[in-house]
Amino acid sequence: MLVSLRKAVVVFFVCAFTMLAVTAGESATLTATNEDQEAVEWQLAAEKVSTLNDADVIEAEGNVVLKQGNDYLKADFARYYAATNWVYLSGNVEVFMNNDNLSAETAEFDLGKKIGWMKNGKVFMAGPHMYFSGKRIQKNWGDSYTFNNAKITVCDGDKPAWSLNTDKATLELEGYAVINGADVEIRDYPVLPLPYFILPVKTRRESGLLRPDFGSTDRLGFWVTQPYFWAIDQDRDMTFYAQYMSKRGFMPGVEYRSRTSSENQLWVRADWLNDAKTVDDTADASDFGYNNLLRTNANRYWVRGMYDGEFPDPRWKFKADIDLVSDQDMLREFNSTTAGFDDSQAEVENRFGRSLNDISDPIRTSRLLLTRDWDRFGAALLGEYNQNSALGHGNKKHSTDTTLQRLPEFDAYLFRNRIPGLEQIPFTLTADFQSVQFAREEGTDGNRIDVMPMLGLPIVTSYGTITPEVGMQQVWYNTTDRDPLTTETGDDSRDNRTLFKFGVSGYTELARVYSYEPTLVATQDNAGETELLGLKHAIQPRFEYRHVSGSNESDTPNYDYVDHLGNEDELTVSLVNILTRKRAMVLSGDEEKGIEPSLQTLYSELLWFRLLQSYDFEEAKRDEGTLIEDESYERRPWSDLEGELRFYPWSNVWFSSRTFYSYYDNQINRHDHTLTLAAPEYGKFSTGVDFRYNLDKNLDYAGTGLRNLNVWKNRLSVDMFRPLRLEAYYEYDFEKKEAYEQSYSLIYDHQCFRLIFKAKFTPFDDSYNVYLELPGLTF
Repeated sequence: MLVSLRKAVVVFFVCAFTMLAVTAGESATLTATNEDQEAVEWQLAAEKVSTLNDADVIEAEGNVVLKQGNDYLKADFARYYAATNWVYLSGNVEVFMNNDNLSAETAEFDLGKKIGWMKNGKVFMAGPHMYFSGKRIQKNWGDSYTFNNAKITVCDGDKPAWSLNTDKATLELEGYAVINGADVEIRDYPVLPLPYFILPVKTRRESGLLRPDFGSTDRLGFWVTQPYFWAIDQDRDMTFYAQYMSKRGFMPGVEYRSRTSSENQLWVRADWLNDAKTVDDTADASDFGYNNLLRTNANRYWVRGMYDGEFPDPRWKFKADIDLVSDQDMLREFNSTTAGFDDSQAEVENRFGRSLNDISDPIRTSRLLLTRDWDRFGAALLGEYNQNSALGHGNKKHSTDTTLQRLPEFDAYLFRNRIPGLEQIPFTLTADFQSVQFAREEGTDGNRIDVMPMLGLPIVTSYGTITPEVGMQQVWYNTTDRDPLTTETGDDSRDNRTLFKFGVSGYTELARVYSYEPTLVATQDNAGETELLGLKHAIQPRFEYRHVSGSNESDTPNYDYVDHLGNEDELTVSLVNILTRKRAMVLSGDEEKGIEPSLQTLYSELLWFRLLQSYDFEEAKRDEGTLIEDESYERRPWSDLEGELRFYPWSNVWFSSRTFYSYYDNQINRHDHTLTLAAPEYGKFSTGVDFRYNLDKNLDYAGTGLRNLNVWKNRLSVDMFRPLRLEAYYEYDFEKKEAYEQSYSLIYDHQCFRLIFKAKFTPFDDSYNVYLELPGLTF
């Protein structure tokens, strides 16, 4: 019955269109039956439509289009067999079916089941941007294909930069293409046979071998890393690393990632090595170690990770960091490999917005932090473990460790606001509370409680704002193990300290606007043009006075900066100049959509300049005869005059600078300058100087042994020779008269692969790396 009805419908439409004889084109509705015995209608349009054998066969010629929903078939000629649902297509065949683009010389399809075959055909999958071509392509039920004499590539064009050539391949969308036996071809020339490989053809993440990395360094020899990626689900994955170094041995690693939201994510990685090299003698430390420290351990590892957790109540937050390492050399020795510090640092900064301790810091910090915020109150619970990686393995014993552990620490904060219950009074109240339990292997430890309330009175007038504050800081010590370090002068017997605090700050702004007559007209010819409409010059004078007095710090336990707080009496004044420009830019219109060109107003900072000066009344009274770190220092109550500048003359040029002038040395003692030039079509260049002079006369550097620092840093990226790109970094130490670091990268960006050559040179090691990225290729 269904077949008879279908024939009747087809005969009716074909006869109707034949009688009408519309010369501009003809159309019809074809009804096919799918695998569930349901009717599926295809709309047929062509320059000419005719019927044969009492409408059992329908032929269409000239710009033939068959359409059903979002799917369509196009060809120069089509013949439809009503009894079997099959359509034959020839001449410039194009097919869009199930979101796939297919093209061929000739093809046949069952319009109901959407199965068929193609001769000399090609399938393009937009999701993975991948082409599959073959002399014969069989489209199976669902999203499965079988290819004979197949070529597979992600490259556009008739002669791809690389491809895979195989006698037979099977493919399933949102699945895999499985190939048994193929040749890797470069520009259609076979270069490497592969007995078996898999291509993931999914838009979702899939498990498989990732791109191998390899390189060479003086310390490690030739190294190669092969990662395997395991997509556990859409929120979690793991990567297993197999890394071999010719001079050091095999170093496996594992990485785990999960992310269910921006507030709930985890990243952790661990690497382990049974090192073929150890440092048993200080004479070898220059080759395999640092700072004349030994490393007698062959068992080496690094575990690092971070976690952000969320609760049903979003005001609760939980964060965790882990950073444990076997020795002081681990991070620096393997930094050039995929297990290196730089890659891990970039990962946590991008994911969590916080960093690991610096690569050269032997102290590795792991912590747990739980926080809760209320409207006016906040609290935090912290546990922190600081590992001194320079202890053990042939160096000082762990029993001599003076590194402090904060286990636990509790902090509470009363945010600045009116006094609760007395909101009608203009006073503000802030308060900090901290209780820390300090522990360490050697040295005094115990509990410290720190309470600091501050009362303020903001005075706001039309001329500016002045805010005086007064408060007190009270510190109590509950010492459980009194063991003063040999570097301390006191006996750690004191059980409390009281500091009284007073401060006042002030701020105002004077501004003037300079306007210019607009002349820019919003026309299509002026699209993208800009014009200066005005400048605003703002002058912001500020001052801050801070006074702290109370009991001295002698005989107090020495844990951190809180225990070193002393008397303060300092005035700081600054003057800020800001130039802000107002511009108009013509936005392009769209005639087809009826959108006229228009003017858009833009605001941007042109210049920011600050002068800052301090006077330390306490320093003016200091006894010059008192030795500090076994040295005497002359009184210098006036701070260096600081000038800071940010200048943006053009959108592709900007300059930043900080300069410090000393009245006592009658010279500039510090420079920080950076100039950046950027042009999207050419590249980017930045150069800067970091300069420090007379550090031995600066109390902040007492005991460091530093005198001068003078470093020149340059960074270059050249994009004008695309697809070739050049990146370079050069850092020169003028004091040591040597290049501290040089790196050069040559990058070839192709539509279907990326080739990177990188060389890096430091006084510690030289490394050479090569990276080849072939999108979608999994062996």
